Amino acid sequence: MPAKRLILFPQDKGGIGKSFVATLLHDYLVEAGVRVQAFDLDHANSTFYRLVPGAEFINTDVDADKLGVLDRIVHALPETDVVLVDNRASGGSKVLAYLDETRLPEMQAEYDCLIVFVVIATDDKDANSQIAELLDSHGTRVRWLVARNLRGGDTLDLFGQSKTRKRLADLHAAEIEVPCLADVTRNRLQTANLTVGRGREANELHLLDRSRCGRFHELMKVQFDGARELLIP
Repeated sequence: MPAKRLILFPQDKGGIGKSFVATLLHDYLVEAGVRVQAFDLDHANSTFYRLVPGAEFINTDVDADKLGVLDRIVHALPETDVVLVDNRASGGSKVLAYLDETRLPEMQAEYDCLIVFVVIATDDKDANSQIAELLDSHGTRVRWLVARNLRGGDTLDLFGQSKTRKRLADLHAAEIEVPCLADVTRNRLQTANLTVGRGREANELHLLDRSRCGRFHELMKVQFDGARELLIP
């Protein structure tokens, strides 16, 4: 397996949990002892940048000829084990254009890296349509991790019965579940600029919130462990 990972969240759809899953994955990788360089491309909200100390911000709200700003994510590969990139809503096309312009998926061997697309599965038709479009453009060019966001319930009937899920399965995509975390705790974490992992021992949070964070973190560790080979060099 390649010695490096470049993990991207390429969907355009906002509000589906990209930044939340990215912070959970960052917590997991750091706790596993992996060197991680994280980037946030969301100039509007910068949620990931606020929650993850050490993350770098890259403004991709630029013309097509200025996408060289994203070279920083490639330049970071020799310095670390995993480059983790949280995308912005409506910014996926810029990242995809950059991958095509640099031919990065075709040069993974030269960089000794594996490109992993993390896609968030919900019962939102637009979000699932975007996954289908990503499969059309990058199917076998990258590896896939599907994060099933169960914030709204225990099942995702629309996604579960979709052709998109079958296509992902045919590509041997890894699949994890992201369970529900109480909104009250999520809001307090946002207010305090804390990830779930850091929230476990944060004195500014109520004991109930710290307990919820501890349980949730343990659940996510089990999920990410199931995709460990894909995520950790």
